[in-house]
Amino acid sequence: MIAPMKMTLRILCVFSLMLFIGIHDTEAKTIKYEKVQLDIAQNEIPFEELLDVGIMIFDPNVPEKENPMIFPEIRKAEARYMPYHLKKTLENTGHWGGVWVLPERSKAIDLIIVGRIEKSDGLDVELKIGVWDVVGSQWINKTYESNIAKSSYSKRRDLTQDPYQNIFNKIANDLLQIKQSKDREALIRLSQTGEIRFASELIPVYDDYISKNKKNIYSLERLPSEDDEIMQRILEVQEREFLLLDTLNEYYGQLYENLSQPYEDWRKLSREDMITYEELQRSARTRKILGAVALAGALATDGDSRASSTMRQMAVYGGIEAMRSGFATASEAKIYQESLKESGADFDSQAQPLVIELEGQTIRLTGSAEEKFQEWRRLLKEIYIDETGFTIPQAEAE
Repeated sequence: MIAPMKMTLRILCVFSLMLFIGIHDTEAKTIKYEKVQLDIAQNEIPFEELLDVGIMIFDPNVPEKENPMIFPEIRKAEARYMPYHLKKTLENTGHWGGVWVLPERSKAIDLIIVGRIEKSDGLDVELKIGVWDVVGSQWINKTYESNIAKSSYSKRRDLTQDPYQNIFNKIANDLLQIKQSKDREALIRLSQTGEIRFASELIPVYDDYISKNKKNIYSLERLPSEDDEIMQRILEVQEREFLLLDTLNEYYGQLYENLSQPYEDWRKLSREDMITYEELQRSARTRKILGAVALAGALATDGDSRASSTMRQMAVYGGIEAMRSGFATASEAKIYQESLKESGADFDSQAQPLVIELEGQTIRLTGSAEEKFQEWRRLLKEIYIDETGFTIPQAEAE
């Protein structure tokens, strides 16, 4: 009599545990959202304190081995979309000078921002950001993370705010905090150092104006005289580079506008799918655990009575069914992965030829943005040779 009672208690405990876990399995994942306010300038910033900022096209971070949760076409589009929205965010603060998206590094820019997309699925976003100034000092080396609320995709929100706006505001606020820690003289000297670095890239005569230590940090040794004609012409060349960046950023702006709505729609859909997918994964794991517990409880029963045998069979059957249900749900989650992968098809954008006016001539630049920029650099050096009469070593001119 005692043995069947013990067995009955074991079975009841197993099913009680199954019921307890099952109830908790239905609870939704709790996500904490934050609202990050962008620091906007309340007064006009003096011109000499406005640093120029260049944002490199982000590293899409597409793994060589296929990852079912990363869609290369979307990542490549994000790698161009995100830098441009960060540009817009920085411009809206009023704390900076010119802000451009860059196809490659430029010594004409005071600050360079590089980024790598670690995660982006509409629900969670994670960016690795590095920032260096033209002197060589690192300002930021940080991974930014943010959970995206459903309201971030609402049509009633401020549509100038991207669903990922919090993470862009964090980056902008951190940059401002570092800038504000530097005094006016330091900011001016930083820009002057950049001008000399740009000049020394074109002509070696300015190499003596700056020095570099073992940590690759540049120091300004002296400045050219105000009536230095060569330096004035180099600054004109620098302005032409800014002209190219303006033109390239018109292209990036068009790409940004074209991607804006489909990219937001994809992120909204992806967010819903990721929540469903995570719930399916949790459900599958829980059901497998429940099945294992039920089987363990059934196999642990003893006794030779008909009641014992019947209850044992019920427990074994219930455990197997729970495990089957778990594996079936996991298969459903894999199907969801495939569905997400398909939704990322045909999202990449092809580069278009760029036609610009230079010295009364129409120039057609083709290839990628990087190739356009390299060709423009070559043309600038040719212009410099014509205007100054100085020659540039062949290795530098190429």
